[in-house]
Amino acid sequence: MNNVKIKKITGTVITAVLVVVVCVIGIVISNTRVPDRLSPGAYRAVFFDVGEADCILYHGDGAVILTDAPLDQTEQVIGYMERMGIKTIDYFIITHYDKDHAGDAAKIIEKFDPTHILMPEPVEGRDEVYNNIAAITADGSRITAKTGQKYTKGDVMIDILAPNNKGTGNNDMCIVSKITYKHTSLLLCSDLEGENESVILAKYGDKIKSNVLKVAHHGSRYSSTDEFIRAVSPQYAVISCGPNNYGHPDTDVINRLKAVKAEVLTTQQNGVIIFDFFSDSVVRVK
Repeated sequence: MNNVKIKKITGTVITAVLVVVVCVIGIVISNTRVPDRLSPGAYRAVFFDVGEADCILYHGDGAVILTDAPLDQTEQVIGYMERMGIKTIDYFIITHYDKDHAGDAAKIIEKFDPTHILMPEPVEGRDEVYNNIAAITADGSRITAKTGQKYTKGDVMIDILAPNNKGTGNNDMCIVSKITYKHTSLLLCSDLEGENESVILAKYGDKIKSNVLKVAHHGSRYSSTDEFIRAVSPQYAVISCGPNNYGHPDTDVINRLKAVKAEVLTTQQNGVIIFDFFSDSVVRVK
């Protein structure tokens, strides 16, 4: 084979490799890039792709609510908020003190100085994450979340549905919140487990019905009971998950969600997931 043919073959191979690389990069960017433009008259919920963890931003004209800040996974939310011109957070909800939910909480607090920080009581004394938060916040900004609390900011209302009682672990004490804008709502279940789902059902009944459900505990088989899912009856169900050894998301959970005709989305497969909430409808943006 002469040198000309070798050069042609080499050039073809290099071109093919470059095409594959560009396509892979394009897919990664598509899955992680967050659109900046917010639809007029809407509030936006952004489920960031943070692996086996949770981080959800709900924002619009007059309200900024951030739920959770997992360890070493908040650069994307910080970058997005900076591009959107968001300088502070009205309500920072730290659902519990596991590091996949609160590991970067101190970093977010120092960067955006939240007006209100909703957080549960520590289960057994004050752990490391709780201490880090308490050390950099004034007592007036910290609110111990309890079931039945309501908070409003503009047209947006936050209902706290849990914690309902003392528990033996962080998941037992996690905050469950329902965010409502006029006739649309988002239910954020953190790492809620089946036993406490029953408590919420008994206390709130069909009031937990929501357009979008952040599925509990990354799709764990110990959460998302049939009764709970039917009461929420979501149009969309989002599972925040990544590579794991726990079997998340569980196939039975997905089937129960599909049984109520929910469109099931996972951050592991879809990357960043975004919805715009209008007064009477919800539109998936990404």
